[in-house]
Amino acid sequence: MTLARAILRALKEAATLRRLGLPFSAFERRRRGFVIVQIDALAHSDLVSAMDAGYLPRLKALLESGTYRLESWKCGMPSDTAAIQCAMWYGDKSEIPGFYWYDKRRRKPIICSWPIDMAQVESSCAKGREGLLRHGSVYTGMATGGASRAVLTTGALGRATFPPKLTGIDIFLLLLLNPWRLTRTFALTLREIFREVVEQGQSRLQGNYVAPEGIFPVTRAFTHVLFRELSVLGVRLDIFRGVPAIYANFIGYDEIAHHLGPTSRYAYRALRAIDRQIDDVYQAVRASRLRSYDLFIMSDHGMTPSLPFHHLYGQTLGQFMSEHNVRRLEAADLESRAQRDLSVIQQVEELSDEVGPRTSSITRLVLDRLARLAMLIGTGPLQAGLAEDADSPILAIYSSSLANVYFTEAAERLDLSQIEQVAPGLLESVVQHPGVGLVVGHEDGRVVGLSKEGTVQLDSTAEERLKQLSLFGDPATVAAQIVDLASVPLSGDVLVFGAYRDGMVVNFEDHAGAHGGLGGCQSEPFMAIPAGVPFSVASVQDATQLYQLFDERYWRRDVSAATSPVLGRRGETLAVVAASIETSGSGRAAPSESDRDQS
Repeated sequence: MTLARAILRALKEAATLRRLGLPFSAFERRRRGFVIVQIDALAHSDLVSAMDAGYLPRLKALLESGTYRLESWKCGMPSDTAAIQCAMWYGDKSEIPGFYWYDKRRRKPIICSWPIDMAQVESSCAKGREGLLRHGSVYTGMATGGASRAVLTTGALGRATFPPKLTGIDIFLLLLLNPWRLTRTFALTLREIFREVVEQGQSRLQGNYVAPEGIFPVTRAFTHVLFRELSVLGVRLDIFRGVPAIYANFIGYDEIAHHLGPTSRYAYRALRAIDRQIDDVYQAVRASRLRSYDLFIMSDHGMTPSLPFHHLYGQTLGQFMSEHNVRRLEAADLESRAQRDLSVIQQVEELSDEVGPRTSSITRLVLDRLARLAMLIGTGPLQAGLAEDADSPILAIYSSSLANVYFTEAAERLDLSQIEQVAPGLLESVVQHPGVGLVVGHEDGRVVGLSKEGTVQLDSTAEERLKQLSLFGDPATVAAQIVDLASVPLSGDVLVFGAYRDGMVVNFEDHAGAHGGLGGCQSEPFMAIPAGVPFSVASVQDATQLYQLFDERYWRRDVSAATSPVLGRRGETLAVVAASIETSGSGRAAPSESDRDQS
């Protein structure tokens, strides 16, 4: 890019900031910043396969040039985005046993994709600590990480007063103000809908399982095109204005991989567009003049090809448990497509109760109708279902290939021996089912694993663990992950993991790809690290360890030791342009970031 073009672009971006009322960051500009671009659910092994097949040429070039190095790490369990984001932003996920679970104390299910629930979950993990994204921005996240600006982020929507003061609405306005980009986005969205319809038909003709997701083509278009375009727009502006911490999550691959399979060419094809956006962000980081940045490209977890339990065996796990205990106690499912309507009505009523006193009757009516529309089309954050009778004696709550099973009549967690008294024969039936790989429970304060090979104490050093757990990976690592998950206070009385064989895992939900449990590459994400960054993630065994690495380098490090941007002649010119626009104009000061609400 020539100096003249660079100056023109700087003038344009600075003018855009002023037009939208976005301030330049005044936070310690000598302090080095970081940008994290995340490809949701892309395992290290799948990244390598996709690069070898030519789907990520720009990222591959960065790695081959030595600009970046690629490392694999372990995210721990549950390998779900909500848990991993809380672990990264606060160093704690001790309150999260899955993506869905049941809170016995409050006698209600918790659904991480529901904003009010996610806001409470994040708050419990934060425990008053500052998040890793403080003074920064987050795009398309689950947890805010303490960011000053949270756009399309679930936890932030749950915290806002209603109607929310959508800080991120300026990104939509920016799209509207740019006719070329708006036209391009609209065209890409239509193309994505058409592509999804074609790919579904092709996959079915080939005999592959395709997850039924209502109007998924529209969902895919929004997540893979619109959200991606909006996020990149926001990230570029944040880099230009010197925001110290920026995170963007690209969820297009995750959506398609759940639907058509993580190793399908359809999921890999989605990476081409993400690769272009990564290059766009990389160029913005290189051109940054107000702050030096390290750009990290990573995933939060992996995904294993899967087939649904009910697709293989003709009934859900909950239905099977109802039939296989001597007392014939009724067992209900959280994830039940036929019963989702009641779930959404309950959630709408809960949100209405939460925001009702602060809104008009018209606002409540609009909220109710929008939520019911989401219910009817079966898409968005309201997909999670509740059983028609949430007070059933046994409640199975599914997070992909992990099921948290609760005995709801008991206020405290039951030991395995107590479960046998309550529901005789149930545990043995579940353990012997071909769709189940491992059952985990507690007995006398110890974590116990039940499998077809026998019973083993998972929190001991007994050698017999090797045989039972070697199928799922390194036995010691797997055992430690299971013990940590079973120790979460809100985890189920029993944890049931889907069987894993021939590279496929049994999924308790309607997905062609699974994560959250055991088997395959679910817990093996990647991170591309700039060559100049000294830390390594190769030895990381849990996402909580990333918090300390980033916190020490970017927040606890003495600012006097931080590196100022090396501008050069062109950089000095651009810096002068940006500074002059920042301090000129209408004569009124731009709003400070502390004055802006999260959204």
